[in-house]
Amino acid sequence: MKSVIKSILGENFIQGIYHTKIKITEKLQYKFLYPIVLAIPFAQNFYFLFSKSFGSEMQMFVDARRDYLQKKYAQKDNLFLLRRNIHRLEKGLIMKNRRAVFALDYIEETVSLLKNLVISGNDNEQIQWAFDILTQYFEVTDSAKQIDNAHREFKTLSPIKHTAESFIPYPKTEKHQEIDESFYALVKNRKSVRFYDPNRIPDRSLMDKAVDMAGMAPSSCNRQPFCFRIIDDPELVKKMAHLPGGTKGFADEIVAMVAVVGQMNVSPSLSDRHLMYIDGSLAAMNFMLALESMGISSCPLNWPEMKSKDQQVRTLLSLSKHERPIMMIAYGYAEDKSQLACSVRKPLEQLRTYN
Repeated sequence: MKSVIKSILGENFIQGIYHTKIKITEKLQYKFLYPIVLAIPFAQNFYFLFSKSFGSEMQMFVDARRDYLQKKYAQKDNLFLLRRNIHRLEKGLIMKNRRAVFALDYIEETVSLLKNLVISGNDNEQIQWAFDILTQYFEVTDSAKQIDNAHREFKTLSPIKHTAESFIPYPKTEKHQEIDESFYALVKNRKSVRFYDPNRIPDRSLMDKAVDMAGMAPSSCNRQPFCFRIIDDPELVKKMAHLPGGTKGFADEIVAMVAVVGQMNVSPSLSDRHLMYIDGSLAAMNFMLALESMGISSCPLNWPEMKSKDQQVRTLLSLSKHERPIMMIAYGYAEDKSQLACSVRKPLEQLRTYN
């Protein structure tokens, strides 16, 4: 039906009506809606009635909350919560005036989480890290009911050791001048590339290295509420490339993509609902710099919140209800003599103030 209307009225006419509608809506919001919402106490709480985006995010939070609680109370595998709790223990261990007793409110939960994961057959560096941190924790803390109970349970588990390395707190070493200079060169050299060599697709082993480095980005309580979906199947790339905003002139030049997918089910708190956007973005920057260090170009693609496009990606990538794309990144080897935008950045005096 839409295609018939477009053919009768014309694309330009339809676009004109669409933009006129946006202008009228914006003027009404500016003149009437926003002044009323700002002037009346508590009116801001009802603003979601005027925007479907808020309802969509809240629906996602409800599903994520349910998933989190289900894992917690059904004693299912929960690496998100284990990483958070072990990181909290780490922070307690590195304090200058470390308390003799700490973490009473979650130490039993932490050991229980580890036990469930070990029973389920989980065996990786995260599990070794948990064993190492808990071992040190029980060595340095004094006796208390919760600690003693957790320690007895912990001693029933078989330690997992993959390497001679111990994943425990360590002293920071001095940085080297050459690292500082090479990093500056890397950051300055990384530019968004939009045209790629169609005959060369980066090997998956290189992508795995880049994702591994992306995972080293800082993350709140080490929960890492994101994952990287590498898209190198030509047919899927073709379907995905036209979805992000701003790709109209080069979508057909994209040879491979990454969807940085946020996972909201890592926290019981509504105040943490934006955690996946922050941590996912930090990891995405690591990822693009890692690609650049290996001679692979990239381009972050515009992904504003649009429910219809979110749903298309959710269907194409089989995402759960508590997952959503945070951003897209095109990647590949730059086409010979492809042009780069200069993109002059803000000068230092516009970027920072002190105190």
